Amino acid sequence: MEFACSHIVCNTQIRSTDTLTGQNRSAVAENVEPAGHRRNGPQSRPHSSFHEYDNRFLRVPQGLPSAFSPPVPPRHRAQHSTNLSTPPPLPRRSYKSTSPGRQLTANVNVVSINLGKLVDITNVSAVQPSTILPYFCNRCSAAMSIISKTQRHQKDIVWICEFCEQMNLVSRWFSSVPLKTDMTYVSTSDNKDYVNMDDSLIVFCVDISGSMCVTSELESNGWQTPVYVSRLQSVQDAILKSLHLLAQTYPWKRVALVTFNDGVTVYGDGLKTPLTLRDYELMDFDYLTKKGMHFPVPRCITESIYKLSHCVHELREHGATALGPAALVSIAMASRKPGSKVIICTDGLANTGLGYLETTDKDSYRHSQYFYTQLAEQASTQGVIVSVLTFEGTDCKLAEVGRLADRTGGRVNIVSPGNLSTEFQAIVEDNVIATNVTATILIAKDMYFRYEEQSGNKLVKNIGNVTEDKEITFEFGIKDSSVENLQQRGKVPFQLQLKFKTRNRKIATRILTQEKQITANSSMVEDSINILVLGIHAAQLSARLTMEGRVKEAQREVMAQKELIQKVVEKKHNKEEEDIYENWMHNVAAICDNLSTTPENGREASGRSKQENSTVLKSWSDEVANVVYRLKRAKSIMLRKPTREQEPKRGQ
Repeated sequence: MEFACSHIVCNTQIRSTDTLTGQNRSAVAENVEPAGHRRNGPQSRPHSSFHEYDNRFLRVPQGLPSAFSPPVPPRHRAQHSTNLSTPPPLPRRSYKSTSPGRQLTANVNVVSINLGKLVDITNVSAVQPSTILPYFCNRCSAAMSIISKTQRHQKDIVWICEFCEQMNLVSRWFSSVPLKTDMTYVSTSDNKDYVNMDDSLIVFCVDISGSMCVTSELESNGWQTPVYVSRLQSVQDAILKSLHLLAQTYPWKRVALVTFNDGVTVYGDGLKTPLTLRDYELMDFDYLTKKGMHFPVPRCITESIYKLSHCVHELREHGATALGPAALVSIAMASRKPGSKVIICTDGLANTGLGYLETTDKDSYRHSQYFYTQLAEQASTQGVIVSVLTFEGTDCKLAEVGRLADRTGGRVNIVSPGNLSTEFQAIVEDNVIATNVTATILIAKDMYFRYEEQSGNKLVKNIGNVTEDKEITFEFGIKDSSVENLQQRGKVPFQLQLKFKTRNRKIATRILTQEKQITANSSMVEDSINILVLGIHAAQLSARLTMEGRVKEAQREVMAQKELIQKVVEKKHNKEEEDIYENWMHNVAAICDNLSTTPENGREASGRSKQENSTVLKSWSDEVANVVYRLKRAKSIMLRKPTREQEPKRGQ
């Protein structure tokens, strides 16, 4: 876990504890009774050097000379003298100061989690055997860790959960469980047969409709005459290059081909008779799933490359676009090999069969939206990564089809015929580290997660598939009524629990626990702000809010983070951070520039139903959808080492 700041910052200005009790507090400080509780008798005067004596009890002892001085009379408030001699309290530490100083323009209580690194346990030395299991809290399911404290209660050992304060009885042999900040537990495989990830499947799902004959001029490489290629020709060339690359680098990888126009043709590895699906078959979800799952498993690429290459060469463009049914069959075929990939390449609207998008009827469109959402969930559950590529200058309703990639961890991009091969290669080389990933993050009960549907101090995210560079971020805040309580504690706990299936299908759990200090003085921590974490979070959050129809809210988040990051960069004068800021602006500014003109920008999403919010996506162009999906997958490398191909165009 990487935090955006060295401390957890209370952005809300809290009254000083010296004024917490109002008049009663000031009364104690001045040694005066509060108003309404004044005793009978003389009143005290504000000047501390003036002492008023009660002379009612003065007596001159009989038998003594009159010149003898009388005894000093008692003071009226002698019983309170101990309060006057109490030493002043120790000054607060600077990081605990309740003075907020200059308020930050954006919330810095953000944590970034590099899932790609954390689920890769090949280099983790301290992996616990399956016989040892962690202790979990009975209420919030937090795991006992190195920051946990136990105490004896009669004959029992009690652990008071640091997240929810639940009392948990711990067995006497709990000492055998290692308590560290980072603990990894691996159970036995859920499959008796060893699974080789090189044995996974890549399915090329290719559009061969009539519009794929449109030609484009290639960039000149010294040719004297212009060279034009059709979209289908560029796809054929990209697939053939990918086949040869796979044969050299992943010889045991299995590759299949599926094409679609008026119908769907399943070639598989090219060694079997192709299967053609048409007409009413394209409207039956279960039938298409069954056909995909029961089609013969392709052989490895070294055995099928020549036959498959011949099938690719023979493709011809004609007909409509049955994209939905083809995607369903491809995902069903790939689901038999967890960690498999489906690469969809199209240039037009789905207008045949399931997932029909060329319609103005709202009910039909919502049914199609549900189809792509359901298909994305199915692919994610089965460990299939789907990527979607479209061509420049086309309208494919990428906002809807892109759901398949967004949910499964795949790529979404708009490409030109000239760089299609590069994009194919990048997708092929994306390594799947883990599948069925679930992330649970716990924070103190006095805190909450911002911009999340789940309430409380526990957040569960079903991530699905994770590749090498997958990152997610969370933002949290402090309840107004709990700020003072947290400041008294000084530190707050955080815990991340990752549950996933490894490359060899073993079930693993990784638990990381940290403590962070609390401060209300934001000016004290400005130098420790990590602009890389804030930049990634701003990109991901803004994209997510935009997809929910909360465009203005997304813009406000970007502008607030922009002001803060710019302020930090100007203060530090660090060249690396200046480059990060420049790249962040170049990648994230598009979401403000392009979405400010969307039809839904005039209305806020709050109070609208999910069905109403779904119409926001319908109004997007493919260029806007491409920007949003890519920002949602923002990662550190995008800001550290940008390339021209990765940068969104300002005009999109």
